[in-house]
Amino acid sequence: MLKNSLLSTFLKFSSLSRVQNELFFENPYEKLKQYLEVPLLEEQFFLPDTESLVAAQELFLPNPLHRIGFITSGIGSEKFPDHDIPEVVFMGKSNAGKSSLLKAIFTNVPNLRIQTSKRPGHTKTAKFYQVGSKLCLVDMPGYGFRQPEWFENLVHEYFKRNNCVRTFLLIDGKVGFEDIDQIALDVLESYKVPHVIVMTKIDQASDSTLLKHILQLRNIKKSIVYCFSQPFMVSSHTYEGLGHLLAFIGHITGNIDVKSADIKPISS
Repeated sequence: MLKNSLLSTFLKFSSLSRVQNELFFENPYEKLKQYLEVPLLEEQFFLPDTESLVAAQELFLPNPLHRIGFITSGIGSEKFPDHDIPEVVFMGKSNAGKSSLLKAIFTNVPNLRIQTSKRPGHTKTAKFYQVGSKLCLVDMPGYGFRQPEWFENLVHEYFKRNNCVRTFLLIDGKVGFEDIDQIALDVLESYKVPHVIVMTKIDQASDSTLLKHILQLRNIKKSIVYCFSQPFMVSSHTYEGLGHLLAFIGHITGNIDVKSADIKPISS
C-alpha cells in the first residue's frame, strides 16, 4: 500500500486538476496475497512506482495541447483512422464491463461520451478514441456465443493493421473465464496478437471468488503463448487497480518509463 505522505508529495507537484479515489493507486493483488502461503502467480508482477502511477493519470487528463476524444468508428479498414500512433484494443463479451471501464479511464475528460448500443451485443463498429498524439484506444464490439459474420470480418480487418501494440481481453470478475472467452483467446493466439487479460468488476466479487478466478487464469496461461503473464484486476466503480492498468498502457505505448526493479521486459 502506498504511503500517504509519498503519494501526497507526488500529487502536490503534479499537474492534475482532479485526483481520483486513492484506490486508483492500489494494487488489488496485495489483499489476495494474504490468503496464500505461496506466490499467487509464478511470474513477477508489473509494479509501477508512485511516480509512474501519477504519470499514468496525467496521460489521460486533457489539456489544450493534449486533446482526448472520440475520433471515428467503422466496420471496415476504409473507416479506420489513418495514423501511425500506437493503438491498444479492448475486447470482451457483451456484459464484461467494457463500456464501464472505458468510462472510468476517461473519467477526467469532460463531455466525452462512450458510445454504446441500447441493446447489448448489437454494436457493430470498432470505435477509436484519441489520447493526444500519444496513443489510441480501440473499443471492439462485444462478442457472443453466435458471433455474426461481420464481427469475424471486423476482427480480421483490424488485426491486419500494424498499429496495435496490445489487446486487452476483459473477463467478468464475478463470473470468471468462460467457454466464449476461450474462443476469443484462440482468435488472438491465431493472429499472434500480444494480449493481456483484465478481470473487471472486482468490487462486486468476494476475495475468495477473485482468488478462484485468478488461479483459473493461471492454469489457462500455461497453454497460450502471446498472453502477458499477469492478469490485471480493476473496478470501474471504485477505480481500484485502474492506475496499474493505465501505467501498463502508458508503458507499452512508450509514454511512461516504469522504473520498478520488479518489472520484467515486456516482449509478449
